[in-house]
Amino acid sequence: EDGDSSPRIMTPGLLGRSAAAPGALSLVVWSLVSLEIRAQYRECQYPILGVFGEFCPRNPDPVRRWKALVRERFRGQEMALQMVERTFKVSTYLLEAPAMLHFSGPTGVGKSFLAKLLAEAVFARHEPICGFLELRMSVSWRHTPKEKVAETIEREILRPLVEQLAVCPASIIVIDDIHFLNGQHVRELRGIFDETNPEISCSTGTYKNKRWSTSKAFFIVTSDLDEKMASLSTTMSSQEATNVIRKLAQEKWGSKSLMAAPSHLVPFLPLDPDHLLKIAQDQLQGLEEKIAKMLNQLNSSPGIKIDWIGSLKHESSLASDIYEAVKEETKIYGARPINDFMQMEVYPLAIDVSMELLQNGSRGNTGKKSSLHWAREMATYVSPLDVRKTATIVNNVELWKDKSGKFHTRMETFSGSSNGPRGVLRHDEL
Repeated sequence: EDGDSSPRIMTPGLLGRSAAAPGALSLVVWSLVSLEIRAQYRECQYPILGVFGEFCPRNPDPVRRWKALVRERFRGQEMALQMVERTFKVSTYLLEAPAMLHFSGPTGVGKSFLAKLLAEAVFARHEPICGFLELRMSVSWRHTPKEKVAETIEREILRPLVEQLAVCPASIIVIDDIHFLNGQHVRELRGIFDETNPEISCSTGTYKNKRWSTSKAFFIVTSDLDEKMASLSTTMSSQEATNVIRKLAQEKWGSKSLMAAPSHLVPFLPLDPDHLLKIAQDQLQGLEEKIAKMLNQLNSSPGIKIDWIGSLKHESSLASDIYEAVKEETKIYGARPINDFMQMEVYPLAIDVSMELLQNGSRGNTGKKSSLHWAREMATYVSPLDVRKTATIVNNVELWKDKSGKFHTRMETFSGSSNGPRGVLRHDEL
């Protein structure tokens, strides 16, 4: 991966999701593997088993990894990126108190996505990200009776937080759409970010009445305080945008609210057409990887791994066509209409063409995949004797738009040899 060649190691704990390896020898081997892995990664300490417990493997240089992920997958918001990077560096290497940032800006401009990229940069296990928790607030909070506020906060915020921090104290926690909370709600949450005594507890659940420190956690709250997109513009400076968000936050939660503190505010500006077009291009580039994954998901032969070495072909103007199809909606909802268009119009076609590749694709030679290093196999509880056959599919896939504006996909067939792209038919021959 970009800038990080360290292996990703999954390590089920002895009392976790996988059964313990039987016998004293296996226990000794597992101890050595666990200790070696702990020497390579800064890990989350688990409350029960110590050395033998589960932990979340962390990338050795998360800041460098984050920069690579941003270059590859994030578009726009240069000012926000600079502010987040500064806090991320300090939190990663120096801070002994919980870090908290308030991402505020219109819908669909990358607030939640950037938070998830931070988690991907920190943690080496991604499916799912073990050290990431996202809590979504909703409009129902506005109708919560005063006498029910404490109960609701415990059930929907504190208890999930405690359960996450008990497993991974250095988690990245996202509280999404905090604009649905009023001043009373936010004041109840202030103790989570308290720099002098950063502890939380809850009175229900597995960890009831136990206190858990938040000092190693990284909190991100997101809001859309400028819901009508009337106050922020793409041409604003960082200071101008911060002043706008601060004023809106003070009106919402009070002048002394932590959510209005300039040191915590990260303004996100509306995306301009160039950035939206780049997002559409990114979505098309990512479609090739999705097809490769779908081939293995749809494959009915579990002993065979499908290796697709073809490519996705499309006209260079296709990203512009997608953007133009949802252009008016992006003025209100940012990049979300582009994501929705891909999910509703293009992804179903990708599934269809994946099925076509499996049924009628030209196959290459079937070989065997070599096993991983013995210690890594022990760590993942996969037998070192396990080998999987690999079936190669070599056809390219084409995505295009017809004159009526409808999108289509098709598998390219071969006129001659099935061993490489030399036999692929030209577009005008299909």
